[in-house]
Amino acid sequence: MKVLLMHAGQGAQDYYRVREPVLAIEAAGFGVEIETTVGIETMVRPGEGGEVYDADARGADVVVLQLPKTVAMLQTIRVLQDQGVAVVVEMDDLLSGVPFGSPAHEVLVRRGSGRRAADCAREADLVTTTTPALLDEYASHGRGAVIPNAIPRRIAELPPAYERAPEVATIGWTGSVYFHPYDLQEVGSGLQQALDRTRGRSRFTVLGQKGDAQKRLGLTLDPDEVPWIEGIDNYTTAIGEHIDIGIAPLRIDRFNTSKSWLKALEYSARGVWFARSPSAEYERLGLGRRARNPKDWAKALVGAVENPDGRREHAARNHEAVLAGHLTEHTAERWVAAWRQALDHSARARRRYA
Repeated sequence: MKVLLMHAGQGAQDYYRVREPVLAIEAAGFGVEIETTVGIETMVRPGEGGEVYDADARGADVVVLQLPKTVAMLQTIRVLQDQGVAVVVEMDDLLSGVPFGSPAHEVLVRRGSGRRAADCAREADLVTTTTPALLDEYASHGRGAVIPNAIPRRIAELPPAYERAPEVATIGWTGSVYFHPYDLQEVGSGLQQALDRTRGRSRFTVLGQKGDAQKRLGLTLDPDEVPWIEGIDNYTTAIGEHIDIGIAPLRIDRFNTSKSWLKALEYSARGVWFARSPSAEYERLGLGRRARNPKDWAKALVGAVENPDGRREHAARNHEAVLAGHLTEHTAERWVAAWRQALDHSARARRRYA
């Protein structure tokens, strides 16, 4: 079986859903030939809004399209299927649920790209997603597989954060306030309460883009910032080097309910103790300290600062859980099985219409 993987050209999605799974599959020796590409060469009829009438699958039996969301991509799916190629659509976010205030809302929601992504998934031979909620959204036809996000072993085996014994514990959040404008507000006054009660023993920093985090968290002082780090390996390495106690707040809305457990997994893989919102995926992962309101956040963070031995013990257990069951080598077989399932569906469909 030859598989052509087209990624969307976005760093995290390429890393976790294409590049690292491919490395794990090749290391496992499943005998699958895999090629990756940033796009698929197509032929389009002349004129404005020309229709795609040919596509180059490069000899692949299965073509995987990551986050397709245009009319041209829908046409490409149909052309590939007419050629006898099985098509898999890979979705790791609910594009039609991006909240107002996000820079992506205009294109994905108001201009309808999110709806077109659902159209592409509807016609695919198979849909792969990161979460069960996304599977319900994009694979109501029953042709889908959940393949959760996982961590490369080389990252999980870096020196973990819990091996440090800092006099001042760094509480940290990873991300960009610009793209997740409402999540930090879930902490309410909890973080400032914790910083007040552990003054001199704790500080807060943002690994990424802090934006107006001070306002959203109601902080007395503007937080420190470790500027955005290029390269996911460098970024995940930095999590364990800069943060002792993590926070993973999520506003419980349609978009976040479908969201992967990735942030919690990254904290755990790097040996960072963390508190998190009770989202469906964080609950399913089962790692981290649940916090439902500002009082919970304050209590959890104060306890983590004041009991460093307990914090390290808890972080070590989370770290072991990642090593035991959440590495890319653990999900490699699931990717191959999904692609074979798509190939089987394509073959049945051709026989049905022959």
